[in-house]
Amino acid sequence: MYSASGAAELGPFVHYGLKAMLNRGERAEAYVLTSSGVREVNVRLAREARVSARGTAAVGCVSPDGGCCAESPGGVRCAVAGSGTYVELRRDGVVIARRGTPLWHLALGAHGFDFIVVATESAAIEILGGSLRRSLLPGETVEISEMYVRSSREDTSGPLCALELIYTSRPDSRIDGVEVAAARERAARLLASKITFDVDVVTGIPETGAYYAASLAAALGKPYVPAFVVTERGRSALLDETLERVAAAQLKAGIIESAVRDRRVLLVDDSLISGMTIKLASQLLRHKAGALEVYAAIAAPPLRRRCPHGLKMPPESHMLFNAVGPADAMHVLEVDGLVYLTPGELEAALGETGLQVCTLCMRRER
Repeated sequence: MYSASGAAELGPFVHYGLKAMLNRGERAEAYVLTSSGVREVNVRLAREARVSARGTAAVGCVSPDGGCCAESPGGVRCAVAGSGTYVELRRDGVVIARRGTPLWHLALGAHGFDFIVVATESAAIEILGGSLRRSLLPGETVEISEMYVRSSREDTSGPLCALELIYTSRPDSRIDGVEVAAARERAARLLASKITFDVDVVTGIPETGAYYAASLAAALGKPYVPAFVVTERGRSALLDETLERVAAAQLKAGIIESAVRDRRVLLVDDSLISGMTIKLASQLLRHKAGALEVYAAIAAPPLRRRCPHGLKMPPESHMLFNAVGPADAMHVLEVDGLVYLTPGELEAALGETGLQVCTLCMRRER
């Protein structure tokens, strides 16, 4: 966030801008440039306490376990690990935003004539009352100061991280002009064409599976039921520790028994890594809520290896499909049927939006 009209109270923008990106994790970090230098801002996203951050510019980030911002003699840089994509607040008052590769996204927007906003999520700009101007191009650097806004670019090309569209981003955000929700609907429609088993209702793992489940239900002509109740939001898929993933899954898996009792249920999620979330949900549906049968549909290929570009992921030894094949996976997950997209199918579905995506983490081969 950059104040074009001098020092301003940036606290509410910092608080709600980062809160709009809770889909990327639970740990927030922020820094503001004041008349006496750069200082850290104590942001508690779980509380509505007022945050004071008066200054000319601020940077921050949200991640699963923190550590996405780093101080240096020159200022503070908040970055996607290993990507070359970052927003940097320099101690001389200049803000630099760089999209290093196509893999990860940055959006540029404005709040009236007073503020310039850069964010990974275009929805965060709009939630703050701003307007989205455009996505930064791959290899583009935007430099913002009180005297100018400059753009320069190194020519680079390549695919976008598939998980940005499938899992990480908000559905109401836009990436390179494409609405994330529209991309997910295309994946859901293709997934629906692969389902051969008959079901009575469709439900989704909250919160990331719910949009796919609703789209899948519409494509199949089956009722969509919100069978799960979230106690606490949590992004469990990319956590390293097994215990942390189990806790995050359990906190978002209360069950509404009347929605599924004596019915054949299609359980939908966006991705499959260890299988813990699907297994827990299947047990709840079958043993507690009394579902007759439980089938699982996954909008993306199962993850097979850690991201070669540095995105935080669990160890490969925690990835279910590295240990068992599809038939055995059904027994491990305690489901009566399992369907998912292949890497090629996912690339084709998302390619209909005009975006090329990287699926290397979903492929076993090196």
